[in-house]
Parts: sequence; C-alpha cells; structure tokens
Amino acid sequence: MKKKLFLLIAVLLAVGQNAFAYDFSAVAPSGQTLYYNLIDGEAQVTYQQSGSWDIPGYSNLSGSLVIPDSVEYSGAWYAVTSIGNNAFHYCNDLTSVTIGGLVTSIGSAFNGCSGLTSVAIPNSVTSIGNGAFNECSGLTSVTIPNSVTYIGSAFSGCSGLTSIVVEAGNTHYDSRDSCNAIIQTDLNLLIQGCMTTIIPNSVTSIGRYAFFGCSGLTSVTIPNSVTSIVNYAFENCSGLLNIVCESVYPPSAENNTFFGVPAYCTLTVPCGSLAYYSVTAP
Repeated sequence: MKKKLFLLIAVLLAVGQNAFAYDFSAVAPSGQTLYYNLIDGEAQVTYQQSGSWDIPGYSNLSGSLVIPDSVEYSGAWYAVTSIGNNAFHYCNDLTSVTIGGLVTSIGSAFNGCSGLTSVAIPNSVTSIGNGAFNECSGLTSVTIPNSVTYIGSAFSGCSGLTSIVVEAGNTHYDSRDSCNAIIQTDLNLLIQGCMTTIIPNSVTSIGRYAFFGCSGLTSVTIPNSVTSIVNYAFENCSGLLNIVCESVYPPSAENNTFFGVPAYCTLTVPCGSLAYYSVTAP
C-alpha cells in the first residue's frame, strides 16, 4: 500500500512540474523577470515564478508592466504573440499593463489582479479569452481594439468598470449608442456591461455573466427589444436596487439570472403587465 502511495505522489509531482514548465526567462522593458514558452517558433508569456513554489499567481511582480514585442533567447529573437492561461493569475500588486504590439491572443492571464487599474490592449490582439481579466476590480475603463474577433467572458467581476468602448471599425463587436458595453454585433447580444451601461433598444439578448459581480450597478433599464436574459447575467449585483423592464411580456430568464440581487430590489413593469410578470420565475 505504501509503495502505491509513493508512486502516486511521484506521478502527481511529475505532472505538476510539467504543468508549470517554462523554456526560458528574460527581463521585461519595465524591469520585471518574465517567463516564456516557445510554441511554433513564437514566444508565449507563461506563469510567473514564486520562488521555491512554482504556483501561478503567487509571484512578487508589482507596479507597471510592459510586455515586449519580442524577446531574445540563446542568441535568437522570438516574437511575443500570446499571453497564456494563469500567466499573471492573482498578481495583485500589478498596477498597469502595456501589452506588446505583436500579441494576438490573451488567455485567462490576468484573472484576479485586483490592483490592476489600467491595461493597454494593442490593435494586434484578435482573441481575448474566458477569464482574461475577471475579478480585476481596480479596472475602471477598457478599450477593445477593432482587431478583436473573439471575446469570451473576459471581464466578469470587474466591479470598478465605468467605461467600456469597442473601437469603431470592429466587425464583430460594438458599443453602439455610447452604451458602455460590449455587444456581439451579428446577434445583438450584450456580452459585457458595467455600472454605467445603458442597454440599447436594439439589443435582443443579455448574455451569460454580462453584469456578473457588478456591485456598483444600482439600476438598470431592460428595453422591450430584449427577449432573453441568459443565466448568471446579473448574478451578485449586490447594489442593484431598481430594475425597469419595458416589455409588456417578460423576457425569458433562467433560474440564476438574478442570483445575489437584493430581495428588496424593485421591479417596474408596464401598466397592465403585472400579471404576466408575477407568474414568471426570476
């Protein structure tokens, strides 16, 4: 039995070492040491070391970080084209990030960086993955370049956001009518909002986690164009006190859509619609 246990521990340690492996390190233009993996001849920023414990997100990185366009290793230069999952997971002392102009994809890289107050996303980025900036409560504004063609649930729990702008010319997403939100253009689907969002009357659906953890949101008007609100859309909006729904018939909503919203939140509906809403589960 002991022999089997020792073998299991050895396997788990080997898996952990492989999971947290890196190819090389280099000093960033801002002075911090970053770690990289080489993938198909290009460099990916990987998890940051934490001394003797190779656990992502427990590093001593702090201050303003500049991720370079390229990095040198063994006498050769490699373009830095991606930021991997967990690369800066819970690096709470980072205050600002400037991302190099050759980066095309950002994974779940900055999840939980609560001290991050600004991030510059270059026009080279095409993909911003799930969890990329989740729980970055210090972020107040974000600009999505016109190059981006995919955005996952990337800003959930960013409770300090007051400004969200998609640059003009983006063919996949927009911030129509200065709404302070990210809308998937072809579906008229609002995928990310913030405490100052005004939902346009052209939006037909509010997506999963769109306002998740937006504790600063105190009131929201849901226009009559909205026919569905997806699960967790307003979960943990702990400051939400008033919801105005302009549709005569309630939009479809799943069980956890408003989970964590105060029980004393007021719902205002059109005259004559109370009976329809009263028989609809929130």
